[in-house]
Amino acid sequence: MTAASETSIKWLRSKYAEWILAGIAFSESMFAPILIDPFLVALIIAQRELWKRYILVSVIASVIGGIAGYLVGIYFFDLIGNSMLQTFGLEQRFNSVAEGINQSDFVFVLLGAFTPIPYKLVALASGFLQINIVTFIIASIFGRFFRLGLVGFAAYAVGPKALPVMQRNLHLIAAIAAVLFAIYIISRVM
Repeated sequence: MTAASETSIKWLRSKYAEWILAGIAFSESMFAPILIDPFLVALIIAQRELWKRYILVSVIASVIGGIAGYLVGIYFFDLIGNSMLQTFGLEQRFNSVAEGINQSDFVFVLLGAFTPIPYKLVALASGFLQINIVTFIIASIFGRFFRLGLVGFAAYAVGPKALPVMQRNLHLIAAIAAVLFAIYIISRVM
């Protein structure tokens, strides 16, 4: 084992492991181009008896990161978005799109929080589109709990082979959910 891999594994058993996991979950939900899943799996495999706690930490930090992303989306819209829409004469089109998404806001956020669609994009878009914050938080909790709960339980139940199994099945579930969401949106528009 190399010195770099020993150092990267030490965090799994450190007293800061939960804080590191929370920081990664927060970052992933707000801006970082990483996934929390491998870190959650590694931590659960390293300390299996704490699997429920690690899922809870991941969900809470992820939703807080999503809320921060939501607020950035609102700020961006107020700072730049509004004037861009006015400059290009897109206010009516934007309002139409926003209204369509707001009619399905819970489903929009739930799917974004659960599927491999980057949750940070859903959080930013939700703020930009000014989706109801309470709806955003509730859908985020359900979606992140379902996603991270499945990954965490799989890591606990299956062990080291959990991540590839979850990745294969999560993409299938996400594809099915995306198709159902598209059908739902089309049926609402027509």
